Amino acid sequence: MRRVLVLGTLLLVTGLYAQSPKKNKQVEYEISTSELLDRGEYYDLTAEQRANIIERKRRIGREFEAIGRDRSLSGREKGLKKRELAISFRQDIYIILNDSQKVKWDKASHHKYQNKRNKEDIEYQLDLLEIEYERDIKNIEIIYKNNDSKRKIAKNNRKAEYKQQKAILKRQKDKL
Repeated sequence: MRRVLVLGTLLLVTGLYAQSPKKNKQVEYEISTSELLDRGEYYDLTAEQRANIIERKRRIGREFEAIGRDRSLSGREKGLKKRELAISFRQDIYIILNDSQKVKWDKASHHKYQNKRNKEDIEYQLDLLEIEYERDIKNIEIIYKNNDSKRKIAKNNRKAEYKQQKAILKRQKDKL
């Protein structure tokens, strides 16, 4: 009886979770244009440019939703269509902006891309550091298997070194 009750509860919770509205995931084009609109003073956007960008953003949002709801397309096809749409959207924004605004927007986009890339590199280094640490601990276990005190000292030294290196990498990541 208890198993049936647990199974029923599990099915109910799973069903409720499946029906719950998903969090709205902002697409990269939306983030960059939102930033463009939010920092309108920095980019010296005119009222007409703002209106054009907002209108195009709304239109592209509806097109993105339509592609997402289209069941005749596979996931890969949806991705390709959305990518094409994002590229055309960026080109439309380029048409709206003047030359100095384009330079500022490109510089900000490049900086954001570089930061993202640098963070990914640091995360990779953190993963490698953890793998190296685990390997070293296993080696210490093997080398000092007969001497508990030396093994403990070596493990503590390696752990301190690992924590120090990890803290440095995390600080670098947080600065980005």
